[in-house]
Amino acid sequence: MAITLITFTVFVVIFLWIGALAAKASNNTEADYLVGNRSFGKVFVGLSAGATGNSGWIMVGAVGMAYTTGIASLLMVLPTFLGELVFWTFFPDKVNQLSVEQDSQTIPEFLGATVKKPQGKRIITLIVALITVVFIGAYTSGQFAAAAKTLDVFFGVNPNIGALIAAGSILVYCVTGGLRASIWTDVVQAFVVMFVAFGMLTVAVFAGGGVSEILSKLNEIDPNLTNLTAGFTNWTLLAYMVGFFFFGFGFDISQPQVLVRLLAGRSPEEAKQAKWTYLAYVYSTWIAMILFGIVCRVLIPNINDPEQALPLYAMQHFSPVLVGVVLAGVFSVIASTADSQLLVCSSALARDISPAFHSRMSQKYGLKYEQGATLLVGILAVMGTIFISSTVFSLILFAAGAVAASIGPAMLIVLIKRRTNHLALAATMLAGLITTIIWSVLGYSSILNEIVPGFVVGLLVHEVLMKIAFKARVKK
Repeated sequence: MAITLITFTVFVVIFLWIGALAAKASNNTEADYLVGNRSFGKVFVGLSAGATGNSGWIMVGAVGMAYTTGIASLLMVLPTFLGELVFWTFFPDKVNQLSVEQDSQTIPEFLGATVKKPQGKRIITLIVALITVVFIGAYTSGQFAAAAKTLDVFFGVNPNIGALIAAGSILVYCVTGGLRASIWTDVVQAFVVMFVAFGMLTVAVFAGGGVSEILSKLNEIDPNLTNLTAGFTNWTLLAYMVGFFFFGFGFDISQPQVLVRLLAGRSPEEAKQAKWTYLAYVYSTWIAMILFGIVCRVLIPNINDPEQALPLYAMQHFSPVLVGVVLAGVFSVIASTADSQLLVCSSALARDISPAFHSRMSQKYGLKYEQGATLLVGILAVMGTIFISSTVFSLILFAAGAVAASIGPAMLIVLIKRRTNHLALAATMLAGLITTIIWSVLGYSSILNEIVPGFVVGLLVHEVLMKIAFKARVKK
């Protein structure tokens, strides 16, 4: 246990050291804290966006889902990939270019700046900021919950204490170094995640006796575990595929913690060229963890909480040093998302909800005001982790879906330069958000992912309003 703790601590110290270097390299301006002075190339943008997008659900939620459902869990990958491919093919350069033209440093500010009328700009910025704080804040709580589960398995740490430890470790470099520290540590953490993901899968496959032996044992446990379309009719399969296509596209076009990486790119060209780095990293590690979860069903059956499969397997089969490395990998995938989410939430809270208050506080306290907001958001996210009872998988999917169905349609309208009005744009986001929540509450998400109706309703509301209420108007 002591060796595992020491190994893990070494990795955490390395992450903190990198964060400290980033803070030292910063010029202590708000532009550097929020977008790293737009100084990052395609590899850093792609890896950082991928590390941010992966989140704790890759090694916790996705493993647990694969453990439970078997090979059918791979069905989620293809439509999600196609949705993300569409976004990364057509939109990253537009996001970067428009943000530079508008001098936007946050996503609420980005959407608000597309509206000319000051009152309209304020309304849009405020709505996006509130959605970001509430739902990305809940998403962040999901990351801390994933960390708490992991520390509980490895060290028997109380989940509440585990959440505090994870948050404290991340906040140290996140508060001081801003986005630059987040991106620098993301890149290092991405390599740790790849080493752990590919290594764990390789070891597990050999331990299971090879692919054919694993499939045979899965079939013995439950034939549905080896059926790619288990439990699906033709219509439910179609709904599932459409739902996760929208999830992939909607996730990329809406999540502030991912989009801000595009704002931080050196140029529109480099933002677009980050596509293959992003896709290669995300899907290689995601598929590896899904396959690992499937193999774990054979190697360690009857786990009470399938989301703890990875740490349980590591503790049962690896040396203390390797267990520490695995723990560092889990922490890496959690930290690389949580730090990004903390920053976009804190910038929305400190800067976008009340620009007048932000101006006064910035003049009085400078960058310390932004840093204080980041610390506050971290504390609130930990409190959310303690009081919200949900699986990591379901919490993250719901939070991501709410943001995708609200901010996503508005971003699409802006990026394709569709004629709009601030009231129509506001109605779009609210309609998408309300539809998503109602769809989830009614339990229809098991039939069709809530992003689909939310996204579609949002776009329909916009088009109806623009054709009827604002027919003769342009952007206002």
